[in-house]
Amino acid sequence: MAATLEYFREGGMRISTRRISPAVAKTRFLNPLSATPENIRQHHVGNVVWKYNEEQSTDLCNAFIDMLEENARCETGVIESLNWCLFEVLDNVFQHSKSPYGYAMMQIHARNRWCTVAVSDCGIGIHRSFKESNVHAAQNAYEAIMLSVQEKVTSKTKNMGNGLYGLMRVVGLNRGELQIRSGRGWLEYRDGEIKGDYSMSTPLIDLNDHHGTTVDWQLDLSRRVSLVEALNFPEPNLLLERIEDDMGEHSLRVADFEEGLGTRRSAEQIRNRLTNLLSLGARRLVLDFSGVYVVSSSFADEVLGKLALEMGIVTFMSHFDLREMTPTVSAIVNRAISQRIAEGDDRTPGLSGR
Repeated sequence: MAATLEYFREGGMRISTRRISPAVAKTRFLNPLSATPENIRQHHVGNVVWKYNEEQSTDLCNAFIDMLEENARCETGVIESLNWCLFEVLDNVFQHSKSPYGYAMMQIHARNRWCTVAVSDCGIGIHRSFKESNVHAAQNAYEAIMLSVQEKVTSKTKNMGNGLYGLMRVVGLNRGELQIRSGRGWLEYRDGEIKGDYSMSTPLIDLNDHHGTTVDWQLDLSRRVSLVEALNFPEPNLLLERIEDDMGEHSLRVADFEEGLGTRRSAEQIRNRLTNLLSLGARRLVLDFSGVYVVSSSFADEVLGKLALEMGIVTFMSHFDLREMTPTVSAIVNRAISQRIAEGDDRTPGLSGR
């Protein structure tokens, strides 16, 4: 709806609405946020419709993944797989639709541990894209969608054609859900079964150049998924590459967590992110405290103290390398970890009176 309303508005049509609830208004579907670096920094990324161009797609993808890392515990492979799928689907808009903009929204349902993503455009549609390429024949929009989710089938001769195929494989292995709508066709993939059809009565944005495409999928964050298995060949771990330094170590600057150094809620998000990075395959994380001269006790406790208690001090020390701490920061961190470990000992049967 957001993409279609934007298309009509840019064509000069005046859009008016009535009785919009506050919850719906907050999604900004009537006025999507431009995915500029400034807007991404200043606004909460989830539950909002974003309008992005080709240059902004990577920043938006990274922002979505950062939000997931910080706000939900994910089983092995989920974040890596979602990251790959996001890159592919966000980029598909510019590879196939002939639209200058895409529209995307992501939600995290923390209680049910599900993540939902929708990506739309007002471009030529999947069927028209295949017809113009003369690479594969499809009689209608549903057949075109079915072609698009097959391995190595694409409307672009230079592309590998693994985008929607890989997405459907990830969704299937994760037991998630996928819906694709383009023009007058639709496809639904759930529980290993594909349903779909096309209908001449389905309205189009316009008959010639704007059939539109929406890709909507959900993943179960509590269920493991392997991107290598989904694609049948190894893919580089893009998330871990983002934090790899010149020495080949996975390093994070604590100063970049500045907003989270004072509150327990923000510290909890940082703890989630660190845990998720380890689940992605990072054997050891370097936490670089350069430029940090003081941290709150709540930050030290919520992030490092709780991780040490959860993992055990030996495992914690094998997974984290704390560097460049000032004497003050070191004292605060050591005290937080010691108190948490002592608390764990006090709760261990047979040790409460020690």
